[in-house]
Amino acid sequence: MMLVSEKITNADLELYAQKVKEDIKYGGEGILIDEALKKNPYNNNKSIVAMKICLIDITNGTNLSRNLGKKGGLYKLSEKIASSNFDERVKNGDISIVEELARWTKEELGKNLFSFITKYCLYHNNHCYEKDDFAIYDSVVSKNLHKYITEEEYYSVTGKKLRKNSFAKLKDEYNYEEYMRIIDYIIQKNNITVDKPHRKLDWFIWYKNR
Repeated sequence: MMLVSEKITNADLELYAQKVKEDIKYGGEGILIDEALKKNPYNNNKSIVAMKICLIDITNGTNLSRNLGKKGGLYKLSEKIASSNFDERVKNGDISIVEELARWTKEELGKNLFSFITKYCLYHNNHCYEKDDFAIYDSVVSKNLHKYITEEEYYSVTGKKLRKNSFAKLKDEYNYEEYMRIIDYIIQKNNITVDKPHRKLDWFIWYKNR
């Protein structure tokens, strides 16, 4: 049984946030995303949405061109986001939009784009509204999240036994609500008080374990 998890401090999160910003690749791409979204914050025009999808895809290496290249996937996803009341919901921190859009991508495009949707929502929530209601889900974080929560803690948060594929299953089940509960628990138990802890925790886990 895992009785002890790795500790995280405010200083850790600030250190890795700075590492990301100073990294010539990731810091530069962060500037591009910030400038592009602040100049084009709204998601009611599918052409603008399509450009932002492509920018976030390229900078995050999500390979959407492979997943959206068939059957007009980029057009359909752009149209879906533009018609989903995206701006108001993301501004208000409505995390249910992640499950809604990810389920739609599986049903309509044949691919579960859960990870990409979390990124698209976070970037807008963070850069357009200066908020921190979302957290990114990706393969690096999902493979390393177990280091920061014990089996007993995981059970207390989810009511489930912690297994090797527990975090990967969250994507398969579109269970963003549970993912956020786990992230929030890790933040709270480590007494994290930094600004935008969701964003900085992602940077910490991802950059340290990539």
